[in-house]
Amino acid sequence: MAAEYIEDENINTLDEEAIMGSQSESDVSDAEDGDYVPDEDASTPGSSSSLTESDTEESSDESSKQESDPHSDRMSRKGIFWRKTPPKKTKTLSHNILRCRSGPLSKFTTISPKDAWDLFITDNIIEEILKCTNREGRRVAATKGKEWKALKKDEFLAFIGLVLFAGCEKNWDVSIRHMFGDLLHNPLYKATMAVGRFEDILHVLCFDDKKTRASRREKDKMAPFRCIWELFLVNCRKRFSPSDCVTVDEQLVPFKGRCRFLQYMPRKPAKYGIKIFWLCDARVPYAIDGIVYTGREPGKEIRKNVGENVVRQLCSGIRNTGRSITTDNFFTSVGLAESLKELGLGLVGTLRQNKVEIPPVMKPSESRKVYSSEFGFNGSTTMVSYVPKRKKAVVLLSTVHHDKAVDEDSQKRKPEIITFYNQTKGGVDVVDQMVRTYTCKRKTRRWTMVLWYNVLDVATLNAYTFFTSQHPECYRGVPSARRHFLKELTLQLITPYMKIRLENTRGLPKQTVEAMERCGVTKSESLPMGENEENQLKKRKRCHMCPSSKDRKTQTYCMKCYVPVCRDHRQKKVICVKCIEGKTK
Repeated sequence: MAAEYIEDENINTLDEEAIMGSQSESDVSDAEDGDYVPDEDASTPGSSSSLTESDTEESSDESSKQESDPHSDRMSRKGIFWRKTPPKKTKTLSHNILRCRSGPLSKFTTISPKDAWDLFITDNIIEEILKCTNREGRRVAATKGKEWKALKKDEFLAFIGLVLFAGCEKNWDVSIRHMFGDLLHNPLYKATMAVGRFEDILHVLCFDDKKTRASRREKDKMAPFRCIWELFLVNCRKRFSPSDCVTVDEQLVPFKGRCRFLQYMPRKPAKYGIKIFWLCDARVPYAIDGIVYTGREPGKEIRKNVGENVVRQLCSGIRNTGRSITTDNFFTSVGLAESLKELGLGLVGTLRQNKVEIPPVMKPSESRKVYSSEFGFNGSTTMVSYVPKRKKAVVLLSTVHHDKAVDEDSQKRKPEIITFYNQTKGGVDVVDQMVRTYTCKRKTRRWTMVLWYNVLDVATLNAYTFFTSQHPECYRGVPSARRHFLKELTLQLITPYMKIRLENTRGLPKQTVEAMERCGVTKSESLPMGENEENQLKKRKRCHMCPSSKDRKTQTYCMKCYVPVCRDHRQKKVICVKCIEGKTK
């Protein structure tokens, strides 16, 4: 059933040495240098009055020879010549025209946080996990000589609600027994589910069929989680229309257990983990598409230009929309810029100094002044080299900007390409930061659970962005608005199952009933009872309040918690005839 929703995508392999050096060089300060003079059109005063027609012809011939000279300082090692003058201004290029509106798609409307969350964790994902988990639960219970109680949708949603609530309260490092048993902790845990049942679900939670896993793993290292991952990405792509600019970058999900595609990145805070390439909106925190890096797949060769291939694959869903893509120096190249122009997309990104497309004039040198900029133009592609410090240079590439615009108002005269890059480069970083703030992850040895926790975190963040975009006045002026959103979502996931548990479970402990009352869930006074329940109420049982040494039996049960109570521990209600008649009417 779930296979109908999955679109096959080939994950490109990455070169490990290229990943190690994927840090961006975009940190450029702003200060002004009054001695900076552009190189173009520089001439000595009064020289124009002494020029003749022959001199003009000779000078134009010399400039054309200089442009065609292969040894010119504007000729790159790859044979690309970068002109000093920008192209003539014409109408806006096709790959720079935005053709779509941004924001939630109009066919999806939400009233509550759970409505927004249901758009990303849909029924097909829930049903697939329930099928695999119940199959695994029966297998584990059979090995212990026990019987597995089938996990249903309401109970599983309550389980997810407790996991999200632990992340909202930042209790990811608190033991489960402590959360459920400590009186000082929130009563929501105890009121929703028994601690043993929570641990059982957590232990057998499964996302695929273990019988066919070995054969699928021969072609896909991520086979145990591939189905759920693809179903989730389909929902992310089809619910929200991104803004005019998106960002491609990487996220390292911390993990140190056994995993065939575990990554080591010394410059990241966690250093070890699972690497995911994300395509995120640069204006609002929303994850559009993602690729989990699994290394070289079995039977496949190592491919070059991995960064370019990742960007092309992530942007395949937004082609011909006129959006611009911001990338760091691991992805950016002239070849990528040209291929994205064919797809109707623009590119802005930093370039590494060892790229063969960079001419010598763009390289760092002692002769270049601080805060000066050197521009180069090749068709509709612009390259700029900015000097933030002495003997330093930052090189950027853009197919969105086509002139020599510089921010003259700032102290350091930054080109507009750098200003635009600094404003849009943090799309993935913002998503990663917000996910880590209220993450629901817990300590585990299974990498599939690590990805599942990350899916829940990203889904709740996307739901928050979707809901606030449709209802901007809902959390306006509210401090910690996302935390309020998570609490409301948690209650909406948990409350239905809490009511079912209270209505259908006999002999609940007094502390559990009190915890439910504190959470706002109480039992109705008049409940329809069947014959079996009536016969059960007639049985004599030991009083719940009396000590066991007295062994006092009674036939009377509490109307709320249905525990047996003797005459010394119960109270009778006195109701007049008028009130009884009023109720009957």
